[in-house]
Amino acid sequence: MAENNQVATQPKSIANFLNMPSTAKFLQETLAEKKPEFVSNLIALCDADKNLAACDPGALMKCAMNATSLNLPLNKNLGYAYVIPYKGVPSFQIGYKGLIQLAIRTGQYRFINATEIREGEILRNKVTGEIKVIADNPKGAIIGYMAYLELMSGFTASFYMMNEELEEHAMRFSKMYQNDKKYGSFSSKWSDPDARPAMCRKTVLKMLLGTYGLMTTDFARALAADNDEVESGGNIRMTEYTEIIEQHEPADEVMQQDEPESEQTEQADNNVPRL
Repeated sequence: MAENNQVATQPKSIANFLNMPSTAKFLQETLAEKKPEFVSNLIALCDADKNLAACDPGALMKCAMNATSLNLPLNKNLGYAYVIPYKGVPSFQIGYKGLIQLAIRTGQYRFINATEIREGEILRNKVTGEIKVIADNPKGAIIGYMAYLELMSGFTASFYMMNEELEEHAMRFSKMYQNDKKYGSFSSKWSDPDARPAMCRKTVLKMLLGTYGLMTTDFARALAADNDEVESGGNIRMTEYTEIIEQHEPADEVMQQDEPESEQTEQADNNVPRL
């Protein structure tokens, strides 16, 4: 009897959950022709990550459907969107490439970029908010990161954060980074010297687009679903450190950046009914 109870209380695998008649019907009605790809991608993600496989299947499906609703592939190798497990709870996070993709779809951006800033490269007027690029200094120490956009209309804006501000941001929003600092561990991408620059680029780009980018339906949905910048009160912070910069000459090209790997910072709102 005890053995039967133990079997009955074992959690369903994601494959079994997705193949349940009620779940399969729900996915077919919701995703239509996208259902097979969604199911195969989600199963593949769980097969490759035991922490994801241990999450509640219903919550996992809900997180994954955020990517599908934004028409972003949920493939870790592509880097547009992620489902990240943290303490047994799955969380949806949009990737750096996903942010770029949503901006490109509007057809309204002439330039969009995020990059590191080194000593001696910029001159900032703290009164007007204007930042002028005065020189490239590839050997200089990195002092911060900046994102830039220019719309087809000619409107330009930038978002600059110094290293100290990025450190404050990481400590405020990343639970994993807080734990790393507390226990001397290195589980967070913010703690990884190779991954941290990509995290910084994603942060300034997301802040810029969230404040001065075109707020399309898809982008608003992405900000609401993404758990990378959610405060404890549930509000998305987008206005701090921001500066508008009017430029007379546009940037020369759109720079492609390496994809940051996201991490879980807050518990996802698990409101999908169990099927």
